[in-house]
Amino acid sequence: MHNLAIVTRKLPSHNRELQLEIWPNPGAGVMLFYPGTMLSPFQYRPMLHALRQAGFAVAALHLTGHGLNRHSTGFTFDDLLQNGLDAENWLRQSGYSKIAVCGHSQGGILSLAHAAASSGIVASFPITAVLPQMREAIYLTRFAALADRRQKIEAVFAALARWLPRLPLPLHAYLAPGRILAGARRTVTDRRKTRFSYPLQFLASLFNTHLPTTMRCPVCMFSARNDALFTTAIIQTTFDSLEAPAKKLVWLSGGGHLAAMNPPLCRFTARTAAACCAGLGLPLHLESSPITSGDAPHGL
Repeated sequence: MHNLAIVTRKLPSHNRELQLEIWPNPGAGVMLFYPGTMLSPFQYRPMLHALRQAGFAVAALHLTGHGLNRHSTGFTFDDLLQNGLDAENWLRQSGYSKIAVCGHSQGGILSLAHAAASSGIVASFPITAVLPQMREAIYLTRFAALADRRQKIEAVFAALARWLPRLPLPLHAYLAPGRILAGARRTVTDRRKTRFSYPLQFLASLFNTHLPTTMRCPVCMFSARNDALFTTAIIQTTFDSLEAPAKKLVWLSGGGHLAAMNPPLCRFTARTAAACCAGLGLPLHLESSPITSGDAPHGL
């Protein structure tokens, strides 16, 4: 895994900082990966490695305000989605026409948003996701008791964000860390370049985001049955709400909300995604040995 010649490129993204971490695999189609809340590709090494082993070239997003980029900059949900769309455009200009998207948690939401916005994606593979406008989305947060006042919450967040857009809110201010960690096992991750808070401007944009329910490509959603944050009820309701050319819901055997950092579950997820993409015409390239490090290649 550490012998791969991983390349990081800075890309233009509508005046926003964006870096794309590339795990090359000549001849293979690309899996574009969105990290979860406050995270970057550094925290998803098991998943990225599993996708590469399953035959994909991998392009993982260091989103605006995340990972290798400056954490002091402001951003919105639309900025992060635009990062992904700009990365897709750059990949196409580099000669890669077969591209799928995958993301975990908040990245899963972004992968659904990408599937609704882009007409050229082969398939979308959210690993836990919800449509932000759904009533069930409020149950993920500490504001579940105020679910009947969802519109008022949205309005309050929007008003406060206009006055204090950069006000930092730590994760535990709106999510319960215990629910994130519940059920986690054999988790492998790296704390480098993680964020510790989000600007109020971003959270207001997330609460006020309304995504289309119609996806423009097949969707295969994954979720652990013991996820205490994105519960089975929330995932099933989200899945039932989606319209897509084809859709499938795959339940993972365990791992909780952090199943995307569990190496065996990552391998299962990646192989399932590869089987789906192979049937949709995305080329895969399997190797008997990893690429050795050396000069950075010019493309994937």
